Amino acid sequence: MSEYSELIKNFSRIRDYMREFFVFGFKTRNDFNQKSKRTYDNERRRIENYLGDLTKWEYGDGGKKVFISVDSSKIPVNPFYKAYKSKSFTDNDVILHFLILDILTSNDNLTLDEITDLINDRVELLFEPQTVRNKLKEYTEYGIITATKDKKAHYYSLNKCYFEDFNIPNDAINFFSEVAPFGVIGSYINDRIDNKNKKFQYKHNFIVNTLEDNIMLDIINAIKQQKRVIIENYSHRDNVANNFNILPLIIYVSVQTGRRYVIAQGRGKYRFSVYRLDYIKGVKALEKDDNFAQLKQTLESCFETSFSTALVREGKPEHFEMTLFVNEQTEDYIIKRLEREGRGGKVEKLRRNIYKYTNDIFDTNELTTWIKTFIGRVVELSGDNKKVINLFYDDAKKMAEMYGGNDE
Repeated sequence: MSEYSELIKNFSRIRDYMREFFVFGFKTRNDFNQKSKRTYDNERRRIENYLGDLTKWEYGDGGKKVFISVDSSKIPVNPFYKAYKSKSFTDNDVILHFLILDILTSNDNLTLDEITDLINDRVELLFEPQTVRNKLKEYTEYGIITATKDKKAHYYSLNKCYFEDFNIPNDAINFFSEVAPFGVIGSYINDRIDNKNKKFQYKHNFIVNTLEDNIMLDIINAIKQQKRVIIENYSHRDNVANNFNILPLIIYVSVQTGRRYVIAQGRGKYRFSVYRLDYIKGVKALEKDDNFAQLKQTLESCFETSFSTALVREGKPEHFEMTLFVNEQTEDYIIKRLEREGRGGKVEKLRRNIYKYTNDIFDTNELTTWIKTFIGRVVELSGDNKKVINLFYDDAKKMAEMYGGNDE
């Protein structure tokens, strides 16, 4: 039986548990049936060690329910970064890390055999060249070491690019670490220079997004290289994991929920699908797709007639109009909302306190949730999709019957 350790080898597993506790929460030990009870206990203990007082629990039906409670406006640093800094390592990893960096600090352009000999001269252990080669390859991919080839030999040097050479203000690092994708990089830099955030607070800070940054990095690399990928997508609704062969085209971020999505070629030549990044468990890169540029251009043309996620090229856009009563003296914010959230729609004033919003979109049904936020101000709905419009009126009628009211 393996001994419990706070360090982790598989980040995806601790990510899943953190997301479950933070986003969904209030689950008992018996609710996690994908893994053993011992696995659940170990992951819960790790999260409690990482997050301390942010981990809460309460007792109810079914037993102890664990959740993460965070007020993002009152924390100076994203607490989920601690999970990235808890990766396990071996004794050889530590020895090779410090010896390789120390050797290359004093020497440039050394071969594999030269580095291996210098390492073995300093320690009682005997490292094989292949072991040292793997570590050099790893650090070359990280950018810590540069490798140049001369004839058949590779020569290794320490990368002389240091963060301190860029003279980036500490406040800029603090801001980046909390608002930008891959902000954990800023957190690592802050740890190195002992920089603390004492100025910034964020009303809406989607801290849980950092748990999917490694997934987004793999997808961005695939987009850059125009490659297809296989994603393992897990549906919380159906409790099923599926693999999809897709061509990722663009990353989208919701300004309302903070959720991040990848839009990719789906079924059919001009059909596009949207996948939430926090539902993706893994990404495997495949071959380059020569149709990338054409599909990207087609997707961008779909945005002109899309209000949300219905991204289809074929078909005629549906015309939609919504007339609203807006008190111009006290409800100017409603007019600004129409302009800000209308996604390409046109807002015009018909007469005093009466405004009309018009748009041509592929699927009027995507507007229904947004339309209902203006209920009480809607004077008239009209457009090509009569089914959606009639459904709105039917819902309003049922609501009036349920809660009471007069014929007006």
